[in-house]
Amino acid sequence: MEPPAQHSHDEQTLEHLGRLYAPERREFAFDGGGPDDVRGWQERARPALRRLLGLERMERELAGHEPRVELDRAQDAGEFSRRLGRIETEPGWWMEFWLLRPLGDGPFPLAVMPHGHEGRGHDTYAGVHAGDERRIRRIGELDADVAVQAAQRGFLSIAVNARGFDANCIPDLNERHDGRDCHSELIHALLAGRTAMGERVWDLERVIDWATSLPEIAADRVLMMGNSGGGMATTYAAACDTRVSVAVPSCSFCTFVGANGLAHHCDCNAVPGIYRFGEFWDVAGLIAPRHLLIVNGREDTLFPVSEVERAVEGVQRIYHAAGMPERFEHRWGREGHRFYAHLMWPFILRAVAPDD
Repeated sequence: MEPPAQHSHDEQTLEHLGRLYAPERREFAFDGGGPDDVRGWQERARPALRRLLGLERMERELAGHEPRVELDRAQDAGEFSRRLGRIETEPGWWMEFWLLRPLGDGPFPLAVMPHGHEGRGHDTYAGVHAGDERRIRRIGELDADVAVQAAQRGFLSIAVNARGFDANCIPDLNERHDGRDCHSELIHALLAGRTAMGERVWDLERVIDWATSLPEIAADRVLMMGNSGGGMATTYAAACDTRVSVAVPSCSFCTFVGANGLAHHCDCNAVPGIYRFGEFWDVAGLIAPRHLLIVNGREDTLFPVSEVERAVEGVQRIYHAAGMPERFEHRWGREGHRFYAHLMWPFILRAVAPDD
């Protein structure tokens, strides 16, 4: 795939997009100057974002639903135990996950980890490979077993089977949507006044509800981290849910649309009307002043370096206004679309360290 920076729309199209996405039409674009401005803006903007995602509708229509959780027998993995679970996030809709629990009594910080466009991506995150040597090698090369890494560092980690992929989706049975189940999930969500991203955030919030009720969890230390589409879900979930104390979106952060007119994210991540809300940095700015580390791959062909840096500058402005610039960092990995453990974990461990 050629990098999007190699392409550009013609002048007429760019002029049209400039009018369509005019910055003055972004109702919740942050333009304040201090911590009080940030707090006031977030109080207005966060409910508006939840409405755009369809979460307000889901809350209303699913009021009273109490998710059930089923857990299989724990498997000894040496430094931690691993067990397969399922949670009923809405009536009759079950999401599979892997629960990795460190040895000891806790309290453990919590890590919730959504994956992107990969079948059974939660298996990869949890280091489940059925002895496949090629898969084992690839997981190691890409630092992909992040739930294992978290458990080894003392987190109770949950790798979720993100909605729109594998068994947790409404499948594209007749390939009407190019054979991509995430497209099918999006269309069905939109027809019901939802978004696919909103459904993913809903599922993640239900996991946090359940996990933070466990006696061994330190509910004030909640990490969310994912790569690609999992990074998108991480950003939106942390923006919407202040229980997430540390967010690490990997290889997913960029402007919605570049200066060349190209949209940067898979359409299953599309939120109708988001450019009447703000840019992606305004979404991420709702995480401030909580800890946020954004990681991108320098060779990732999906996201132009210039557009990543433009979006990062937008987030930096909000963290500076919030008075906590040290809680936000952006780091470049040398390669492409993958996790970078050596960049992520030092930031995370500092962020969740208990106060003296």
